[in-house]
Amino acid sequence: MFEPAQATARDKRTCIVAENISKTFSRRGSHTKPLLQGLDLRIAFGEIVGITGASGSGKTTLGDILLGLVRPEGGRIQWAGRDRTSLTRAELRDLRPKYQKIYQDPFRSFPPWLTIRETLTDVLAYHGLTRGPSDTERRLRRAAREVMVPEDLLDRSPGRLSGGEIQRLALARALLLEPFFLVADEPTSRLDPSVQALVARLIMRVAGERNMAVLFISHDAELLKVVCHRVFALEKGKLHARTAWRRT
Repeated sequence: MFEPAQATARDKRTCIVAENISKTFSRRGSHTKPLLQGLDLRIAFGEIVGITGASGSGKTTLGDILLGLVRPEGGRIQWAGRDRTSLTRAELRDLRPKYQKIYQDPFRSFPPWLTIRETLTDVLAYHGLTRGPSDTERRLRRAAREVMVPEDLLDRSPGRLSGGEIQRLALARALLLEPFFLVADEPTSRLDPSVQALVARLIMRVAGERNMAVLFISHDAELLKVVCHRVFALEKGKLHARTAWRRT
């Protein structure tokens, strides 16, 4: 299995690197326009980097490129010190689950016809991360504790949960795969202010405890100021550092 320790000495602390990334945007019947232009970004293990910017500026596209969900038209992505295009099929299979996303709409993470427990059990089984029912139960209990939800919520369907509960469980779903890198794409925008703070604190805590790199996308500048070590504004396809927002 490919592990981050196999990265080069220069990149042994770096989880993900984007170099000279470009991407254009087009709509049917209209001209294309540049979305990302020669963009560079580096995120270390244990670091939370915030991205803000206007709607349509490319924030979600950037996150999806880092995750390998969208292919850039130029540039390269490194996962754990290796150019993603140089990975063997086996290495890519091992690494792909380590790069996870939680969505603005947390209900996208759960089929409505299954209970949360059934979905999480299927996730573990699909990735071969469980050694039987007792191990599965132990992992699910740990995940519920880690995101501060009662275990009995695991036996509910998504439609019977509040927005805050389902977003915390979406985080638990990602954490089950022991990720190196997490894209949190507007994870608090649909939540009440008190629940926003709880979800943000959870992401901060698990990033520190797990030494996990996080890209936190949000329009909320004050939230990013609290949560992130570094914050960038994405404007005209480039990242502009907001140095005054740096968290120690």
